[in-house]
Amino acid sequence: MTEPSREQQVVLARERARRSLPLMAFVLLGLLAISLPLPKRFVAALPLLVAAYLSVRLLRFLKDRPTSEKAWTALSLGIIVAMLLTLVVQVFFYGPVSAYEQCSDQAQTATARGSCEQLQQSGLLGLLS
Repeated sequence: MTEPSREQQVVLARERARRSLPLMAFVLLGLLAISLPLPKRFVAALPLLVAAYLSVRLLRFLKDRPTSEKAWTALSLGIIVAMLLTLVVQVFFYGPVSAYEQCSDQAQTATARGSCEQLQQSGLLGLLS
């Protein structure tokens, strides 16, 4: 197998950068949006879905390249899917998660935060056990 020429390597690196920079931008935008308070937090699904689409396109572009070049893109896709799953879980448990966030935002003392922890234990974990 012959080594690609220097010009081919430069063209490949430019194309990879052209495809991966928007991916990173959408992931960062999703990270910023996921830190918003609860009703607004679901806006993060849009940039995360776009980032997932872009990472799949980048993986298809890198299909003929060595596995080491695909590893970071596959890892980023896994992280994006994990963030999307956290949003889906928050949709299903919207009531308890919203109540816990409101309680912890309004808590000013350690005792109040402790009652929020009890609310979290009874709300989320109580539904699962």
